[in-house]
Amino acid sequence: MTNNDQLKTLKLLAKRYARATGKPQHVALDFVANRLGFPHWNALTGSVKAEWTPSEAQTASIKAFVERITSYEDRTFDHIFGGPDAITRGEVRGHPYELKIMLGDVLMEGDGWRIVLPENPSAAPRVEIHINHAQNSPMNDRVLLAEAIGTAKDLMQSVKARRFADWPRRATKPDAEEKVRHPFLQMEESSRWYCLHCNAEITGSQIAGNHWHCPGCGASPINIFPEAFWLGPNEEKPVPVQARAEGQEIEPIVSVVDPRPKLDLSKDQVTHLIRAALFEDAINASERMGASLAEIWVDDDLDVVVSFEDHYWPEEKEPTAAIEVAAVLGIEIELEVFWSDPLFGWPGLGTVTQSAAEYTRMMLDAYRSHGIIEERDENR
Repeated sequence: MTNNDQLKTLKLLAKRYARATGKPQHVALDFVANRLGFPHWNALTGSVKAEWTPSEAQTASIKAFVERITSYEDRTFDHIFGGPDAITRGEVRGHPYELKIMLGDVLMEGDGWRIVLPENPSAAPRVEIHINHAQNSPMNDRVLLAEAIGTAKDLMQSVKARRFADWPRRATKPDAEEKVRHPFLQMEESSRWYCLHCNAEITGSQIAGNHWHCPGCGASPINIFPEAFWLGPNEEKPVPVQARAEGQEIEPIVSVVDPRPKLDLSKDQVTHLIRAALFEDAINASERMGASLAEIWVDDDLDVVVSFEDHYWPEEKEPTAAIEVAAVLGIEIELEVFWSDPLFGWPGLGTVTQSAAEYTRMMLDAYRSHGIIEERDENR
């Protein structure tokens, strides 16, 4: 292979690296040169002119490195789309882990610990340590933690390579005027972009460098637009985003968590429990309709008022199951009755059957026996 062929191979590898990482071509060329021991690409080409040539082993090492980042056809494809190998298992300094992708984030889980590497590149890695392992967790070792995060970042880099392969190159490479193309709204190009969530104004270089997540609030690419069309003429105008300095290290956020499920009863949850109990109390089709029609109010203290429709729930019938549920929850329950027009004529028909289908036939037959022609709403 001639020196010129060697240069072409290295340039091609640098181009693949630039596409996969979203970096400019000159940065990728310098990166390749650095891995071969040169301060920059010009120094490498100068040595080639002086009859230096990279060895086959050196070229192979660059190729292997680039392929490791861009090899998303198997492992990363399964991680993103849920194939049989969607979970990668391994060890970091003897501590087993499972690695997977969820909604663009990389999740790494071990015994009593978890690392979440957000899709947003400017967001800090989150490290969660189970409260029972707070004192002896391997994540308390900063060196081990850094190694684990590095493993998660390797997978994230492959995921990003897969994403960038689908994006137009102009989405990650601003031109001389800082114009970039939106990865999804591919006809939209601009040097200024706006976040729907925080109204920030973002330069083309900032948005491309942050993989189209807002550098201010972290909003995803679907919330980034070339105009702040949602703001009225009298509303406050967007201000330039305050972005993190390029190259600034992001410290992981470590927290001790208690992952056990916690119950914080809401009004909606209490309503569903009480209504389920009313259906348990109902002994025929009519009462089940009464359970469905009952109006249930829950106040801020979670005490309950149940108002029954008198055509379908007997006034003298006590909803014992609902009362018992309220007692278990430690809340008060008040019962009342309201009157309204029944849904159908002869509401008492439902008291002689438990079958909704049989009640429906009986109700329709009663209408027909009185010569009433069945009509249907044409607007339904």
